[in-house]
Amino acid sequence: MLKNRYRTHNLAIVGLLLACTVFVSAPRAAPLPEFDASFKLSRGSLRIGTSTVTLSLDKDGHYRYETRSTPSRWISWLLKDKLHELSRGYLDATGLRPVYYHYKRSGGVREREAELHFDWDQHSVENHVDDSVWKMDIPDGTLDRLASQLGVMLALQDNKTEMAFNIADGGKLREYNFRVVARETLELPAGTFETVKLVKVRRHTKRETYIWCAPELGYLPVRIWQREKDDDEYQSDLESFSESLRVKQ
Repeated sequence: MLKNRYRTHNLAIVGLLLACTVFVSAPRAAPLPEFDASFKLSRGSLRIGTSTVTLSLDKDGHYRYETRSTPSRWISWLLKDKLHELSRGYLDATGLRPVYYHYKRSGGVREREAELHFDWDQHSVENHVDDSVWKMDIPDGTLDRLASQLGVMLALQDNKTEMAFNIADGGKLREYNFRVVARETLELPAGTFETVKLVKVRRHTKRETYIWCAPELGYLPVRIWQREKDDDEYQSDLESFSESLRVKQ
């Protein structure tokens, strides 16, 4: 009965909320600070895990962006999934350009691993998923799912209110559409923030996704809420962050 209520892939779904904030890079390479941040992951009112994200940069504009999601200690006997994602690339005059993406879900019953290798000279991406390898063509501005979180920060810095983006995902080029719908004040474990609220525009599905981004933290997504087709609700809330994220006035 417990297994039916708390399916083993729940933590992976919540951990992916951040990665599913899918925005293409902004048309300019706005500065991004190095930072660390930690998020509380919940299913309804139940805390099920923690997600940490880290961005590091070098002097040539190359970035390394990484996230890890793990189950809460007291529930790890039931939810064993651990999620690790890594995106490497660079920023240039056109914006973000990923060159490598790695995804690994382990510890549970639905283990999965994938790698993407971007070739911008050929405008293609090579997908390695389990034992399969294939290529597909991609247009300028295409991101992987994790780099898209940096893309949203850059896009909102450019004052975009309606957006359509391309993401290389599972051997397909997927288009996502978002719209700014409100400005709201949120009280989170990390503090109180004025935020810009976005909705993911969907068609022919019951699934809903909302994202709240804080301008004072460079538009970092500080809350993400999603309702699945089965009416389960998942949420990530910012718990801590490095002061390097604060925008200097």
